[in-house]
Amino acid sequence: MRKLPEIPYGSLFFAPMEGITDEVFRKTILKLFPEWDYLACDFLRVPSAGRYPTKHFIRHFGRELFEIPWVKEKTLYQILTSHRSFTVEMVQELEYLQVPWLDLNLGCPSPTVCKNGGGSFLLTDMKTLAPLIRSVRQNFQGRFSCKIRVGYNDTKNFDDSIRMLNDEGVDMITVHGRTREQMYKEPANWSYITRAVQLSKVPVIGNGDVWETRDIERMFKETGCHGVMVARGALKSPWMANNYKRRYFDETDAERIQKIKSFFLEYRTLLESENLSLRGILKQSKSVSRFMLDGMQDGEILRRKLILTQAVPEFFEIVDSL
Repeated sequence: MRKLPEIPYGSLFFAPMEGITDEVFRKTILKLFPEWDYLACDFLRVPSAGRYPTKHFIRHFGRELFEIPWVKEKTLYQILTSHRSFTVEMVQELEYLQVPWLDLNLGCPSPTVCKNGGGSFLLTDMKTLAPLIRSVRQNFQGRFSCKIRVGYNDTKNFDDSIRMLNDEGVDMITVHGRTREQMYKEPANWSYITRAVQLSKVPVIGNGDVWETRDIERMFKETGCHGVMVARGALKSPWMANNYKRRYFDETDAERIQKIKSFFLEYRTLLESENLSLRGILKQSKSVSRFMLDGMQDGEILRRKLILTQAVPEFFEIVDSL
């Protein structure tokens, strides 16, 4: 087995998000907010026919970031698969590339993904999921983790899922405190994170409804989890890890605005350096902005203005005018 350093207690994770956590976004986070202990690629789908060329795996991670050892070690390379997909072949390719950390998505609630037997749908049957987990473990020598929901339609398989993942040799489990059925409509139930901590012999990372810096501390205290992973809350405040480690819990709107401007200044620069089309720059900028103004005075009005912009200059003029 390739040995990586143990994940320190109290680690903070920037969650994988489809269409968001690509190379440019992660470059921005690494430069401006290096206080995040770990971060993740958006998931790469395992093909059900054929296979990707080697360069596709590197491109998904990010060509430049792939060449930086310390970045590779703190990055979860997440994949999304199903029982019908060529999982072993893809995992073997990632092992050949010496990817340090592979994360399996068992939590995606997308109707399309679940219809095709992937994401959280895999949690419906432990007897068929276990061989899939085993096949990944047998073919990957780096750190192997799974991100799960607490169930699909219900939580009846939850305890079994935690025990099975431990038995099959995963190195870490991230628990999102909702079922697939709940999507994001109900509050995350952190008691399942607590239960996973009680059952698991490997580190459990808590996830779900971490919207404010104080929520990080509260999750650690209430659940006993080893680390906290933040998704939509990290889009709202990409600097949240910095605030938490400085013990700064009372951020003003003026401070948020300044950080939003700094973020988009760097993000725009990096997007333009990738020679993206103006349409691509606008699309990505809108995607990452959707939670940043939450809770601020006139935040919803400003967010709507950003989403309705039709040109890159217009978008950034609104940002500059905040």
